Amino acid sequence: ALVAGAFFLARRLCAHPLAAALLTLAAPVFILSSGSVMCDTMMLALWIWAVICWMEGLADNRAAKLWLAAILVSACCLTKYFGIALLPLLLAYSVLERRRIGTWLVPLCLPVLVLAAYQWLTYLLYGRGLLFNAVHYATHARVGGGLPLKIITGLSFTGGSICVLLPLAPWLWNKKNLLAALMVGAVSTLVCTEAGEFQVGDRVQLHWLFAVQFTLFVVAGASLLLIAMDDWRAQKTPASALLLLWVAGTYLFAAAVNWTVSGRNILPMLPAASILLIRRLERRNWLPPSRLIGPLWMPLGFSVAVGLLAARADYQWANSARNAAAVLRQKIGTSAPGIWFEGHWGFQYYLEQQGGKPLNRAHLLVPPNGAIILPWENCYPFPLPRDKVEKWFRYECVGEKWVTTMNTTAGAGYYSDGWGPLPFAFCHAPLQQYSVLRVK
Repeated sequence: ALVAGAFFLARRLCAHPLAAALLTLAAPVFILSSGSVMCDTMMLALWIWAVICWMEGLADNRAAKLWLAAILVSACCLTKYFGIALLPLLLAYSVLERRRIGTWLVPLCLPVLVLAAYQWLTYLLYGRGLLFNAVHYATHARVGGGLPLKIITGLSFTGGSICVLLPLAPWLWNKKNLLAALMVGAVSTLVCTEAGEFQVGDRVQLHWLFAVQFTLFVVAGASLLLIAMDDWRAQKTPASALLLLWVAGTYLFAAAVNWTVSGRNILPMLPAASILLIRRLERRNWLPPSRLIGPLWMPLGFSVAVGLLAARADYQWANSARNAAAVLRQKIGTSAPGIWFEGHWGFQYYLEQQGGKPLNRAHLLVPPNGAIILPWENCYPFPLPRDKVEKWFRYECVGEKWVTTMNTTAGAGYYSDGWGPLPFAFCHAPLQQYSVLRVK
């Protein structure tokens, strides 16, 4: 549904809709998000069809299409809260298209009413409205450094998640601009690394690999924002404004508003980014007049290869947590009265199936000889009183090998930049480690 939506939206905005749809399909952020149980891909599918219905409803003065778009916006918001951003986006586009407020504004009230009802209902059920609760958490919790570092990290995630920007760069920009951009990116990487902003491994070759990847991703991400601004400057149409606000708004939310930068936050800009790239190539006369994809095969192949490698690494990382839970349960056996653990994610899911219990930080009620498992690459770790526990043994297992999506040593944090400023990293990934303690 998402890729089909990209095709039909691109058919209104550029001459090569198939190429735009394939760029969407080939992006690593799409491939990774499509292999997850998260709702991001569904949210974006509803998002893009809401935009299509809204644009057609405005163009044809069809109220039914506008109301259908409003229903899709409501479903998009309830699938994932970021869908709320559709409201100001469609409002801005409509004002630019119609130049005045009209009856088209009425359907946009439906998502507002749906969200208000959702907030009220969840308040009655849980004693707090989940919508406002999520907004508070997203804007107050913070990982991954201060705002300047977040801005650069956001560029890195954008460029890596839509890595087709790299092989397309010679056709998007002239050599002088490319050289200048690479120099600025290299200097930014050097300054951030020397300032201690990035704690990436302790080996020279890993630092070198990290610097190269980070520089390329930052330059690619910055180039996309420049392409969006240049498209609006050249066209000055409501459609070009829509694409600019779509891409820039998603980037600003991911980098400056949300509590963490992640590939999942970058995904919503993907269809607009794909259309902008095709429009840029068309203006530079690099694509043939026909509606076929022309010479895009090589960049598409590069993007698919990177996406599949990253998805495979993500799959291996998830499997390593499942295998570790089973092995640790077997190693501990009946020598402990129970198993407790820190961390969440898949490790929590699988260890609870093995009888493990999450450790309550406020009430550390673990009996003598109880086993506590500490996963090294997991979220929300907290220290335990040293006089109450002793080391038992350590377990190491192979997760990812040459590509990693979540590893602090490699600087990769696809699901949260608290693990690193790269969405994924090509490197020799270290082993996944688990420490097992015993209560005295």
